[in-house]
Amino acid sequence: PVGRPGRVPRGRVSGAGREPYSRGASRPCMVFVRDEGSVYDAPLDVVWEFFGSGQPHSDAHRHRSVRREKISASSGSYSWEQDFRGESAHFTMRWTSFAPVGLGYEVLEGPFAGSKFFLFYTPQGARTGVTVVGEFTSPTIPAARVAEAVDEFFSTEFEQDRAAIRERMRHR
Repeated sequence: PVGRPGRVPRGRVSGAGREPYSRGASRPCMVFVRDEGSVYDAPLDVVWEFFGSGQPHSDAHRHRSVRREKISASSGSYSWEQDFRGESAHFTMRWTSFAPVGLGYEVLEGPFAGSKFFLFYTPQGARTGVTVVGEFTSPTIPAARVAEAVDEFFSTEFEQDRAAIRERMRHR
């Protein structure tokens, strides 16, 4: 399990490739990450409803300067600012929904620009499993630290989502 003092373990981070690798001389170093075993205490329909809620989902993450653009019925872009690793960071991601299986993301701007990842959701009765699989890079984080930064980012995102989903379930 991914566990550090003072942090709730989320799941299991693995992957042949926690070490940076190159996809060619002119391409940045990449880190392959697979994080599985995290669970939301809500059924899949509630999780999807929350992720599609717009402002309530943004508020759960304390995102600032939020901008959403719908590209099609199942895709769009999302841009925001948030605190990350002690500094304000700007993120822009293009997303595609493959409901109810998951979401695909391409990171266009921010600490993980150039990264691509998928979030898969697995129904488990009254709970929903979540798995992150992706190839990550960074224009600002040293290659040897990218996996750690990805873990930190998703740990925070997951815990904020989990708290908001739990609150949503209490008011159903």
